[in-house]
Amino acid sequence: MNKFTIIKEVKDPEILVVTPLWIGHKISKLTRKTIKRNDVPYTWIISEGQNNIPTNVSMGLEWYKQKYHKLPQFYFPLDRDVILGRHLFDRLYRTLSTSKSEVAFSYSSFAFRGHMHFDFPAKPYDINRLLQHNYISSNSLFRSEVTEKVGLVKDEKYKRLLDWAFLLKLFNAGYYGEPCPVASFIVQSTESDISSGTKPDYELKRERVIVDFVKPIIDKLKEGE
Repeated sequence: MNKFTIIKEVKDPEILVVTPLWIGHKISKLTRKTIKRNDVPYTWIISEGQNNIPTNVSMGLEWYKQKYHKLPQFYFPLDRDVILGRHLFDRLYRTLSTSKSEVAFSYSSFAFRGHMHFDFPAKPYDINRLLQHNYISSNSLFRSEVTEKVGLVKDEKYKRLLDWAFLLKLFNAGYYGEPCPVASFIVQSTESDISSGTKPDYELKRERVIVDFVKPIIDKLKEGE
C-alpha cells in the first residue's frame, strides 16, 4: 500500500508536483531547497511505495484526485535527487500553457553531476530521434488531462524504459512535446543510482519497447507517406 504525504499545499495550484519514492528513501536537501525558486503556485506530494516510478506517480495522481476531486491542469514528476534550476516550473509552465493542445508536455535541459557527468540539452522534439532512444527526462511538465486520457506505461516488463515507452505512447496518440531550453536541472549522481540489471536484460527490455511502441509508430508513419 502506498503512503501519501503533502509537503506543500496551496489553494488552486497550477501544478501538482509528485515525488515517487521507494520505501525508506528520502528527498534530498538540495531538492527541498531549490524547488522554492519558483513563483507559479504548486502543491507538492510524496507517493511512497514498493512500485516502479510511473506506478507511484500514477497512484499519487489518483490519490490527489480522489481527495480534491480534480487534478491541477499540469503535473510534474520530480525525482528525489534533482537540483532545480531557477524558475524551472515557471519557464516550463509558460511554454506549455501557451502551446497547442496537441503539446502534451514541456521539457528542459538537464545534466548528471557526481559519479557521472553527462549533459542533455533540450533539443527540438524529433520523433525520428525519439524512435532511436530517449533524450527527454521524465522530470518534465505534463498536461494532466492528456495523461489521464492516454495512461502512463506501468507494466513491469519494460522496467528501466518506462519513461521512453510513455513518450512513444503519447506520440502514437497524437501528442508531442515542446522544449524549453532556458529551463534546466541537475541530477545528483552516485554509483548506487546506476540502474541495476545486466546488459542482456536491458536489451530484452529495449526490444519489448521497440516491438510494442516503436514499430507501430514506424508502420503508421509509412502508411502516411
